[in-house]
Amino acid sequence: MRLEQLSHLVEITRLHSISRAAETLHISQPALSASVKSLETELGKTLFKRTNKGIFLTAEGERIHDEAEAVLEVINSWYGKRIDEEPEGEIHLACTPIISCYLTPNIIVPFQKLHPGITIFVHGAQHYDIIGRLRTTSANIALTTLSPRSRLIEQARALDWEALHLFTDERRLFIGAGHALAAKDELTAGDLRRLNLAWYSDARDQISRGYAPYFASSFRLANKEDILELVIRNEAVFIQPCHLFRHDYRVLEKLVVERPIPLSEVDPRAEIFALHAPELSGIERLFWDYLLARFSCNL
Repeated sequence: MRLEQLSHLVEITRLHSISRAAETLHISQPALSASVKSLETELGKTLFKRTNKGIFLTAEGERIHDEAEAVLEVINSWYGKRIDEEPEGEIHLACTPIISCYLTPNIIVPFQKLHPGITIFVHGAQHYDIIGRLRTTSANIALTTLSPRSRLIEQARALDWEALHLFTDERRLFIGAGHALAAKDELTAGDLRRLNLAWYSDARDQISRGYAPYFASSFRLANKEDILELVIRNEAVFIQPCHLFRHDYRVLEKLVVERPIPLSEVDPRAEIFALHAPELSGIERLFWDYLLARFSCNL
């Protein structure tokens, strides 16, 4: 249980509305609903009943509400201020580049509009090195894509980090819109033998290494921009989780198009996981709850 949840309970009771309470608390309505549901689950009690005149406390909810107000009054007196004042501070995230491109406009920017006093820093990491980045940076929250056989989640849980599944994406092939094979809705394994695969240069990128033998040859480059330059020039193709990569401007502008990968022997699933340290600060927990509620909304 978090103190903010008690503030949420009190504000919903005052306004008899979750949507209006979300506005005054400067959080999203789904995040506020999730906060109340979490509190009810933890207490094992139904706190609110909905009517055509608004949302009202149950008999048990009234008792808990009165005690919550008393708790908040005591806590506020300790600090000499209200605990529901606008939160401030820094949050550090570690995530893979493709998730970062999706996360910034769809999660980070809307969150910072709700909480302008919070600054978010993103530390880049590859999926195979996410644990190392968590150990060597100040990041307490991480997001990564994993192959079905990855052992990273077991490694994270061995360190007492919580790991939650957010979304199951599918890896697809991205090809230049002007390439001759882009006219085909479905490629064949034979078509792959006519294509060059571009992938990240690090030898630990086991996902791309698993696809490379099925192509004519492969280019190992240092960054995504160089890779996509080859793709746009029709000199190579690129494999990425399709729902995440659809937010890249080159896909949006139809400079590259996606096609299913015609390889039944290679599992195309890309599981997206969020991880966090055993103890999160108040603002980190605020962002974590927002992340879980909103991550898949635009995928």
